[in-house]
Amino acid sequence: MNHPNKTFVLDTETDTEFGKRKQFVVVVAKDADTAAQHLKDTLGFKGVANDLTWLMDTNHVTLYDQTGNTPLNVQAKIMYNTVGYYNY
Repeated sequence: MNHPNKTFVLDTETDTEFGKRKQFVVVVAKDADTAAQHLKDTLGFKGVANDLTWLMDTNHVTLYDQTGNTPLNVQAKIMYNTVGYYNY
């Protein structure tokens, strides 16, 4: 079985007026460029593909819509997204 999609992790930290903002995102896409573009389109990500970390040996089969009948036009999907704030 062919598993064309890879798993990428974005782990960022920025300073805000509320303290430090830590964001962790797991995204599945056919390549890092597609993952970065999907994050830009959905979350307003301002980085580049090299900011993502590829998790080896966590490949996924073709991604489908919610019905499970139609493959997604853009093979990219956010699997997990969390944000937290903290102060030191």
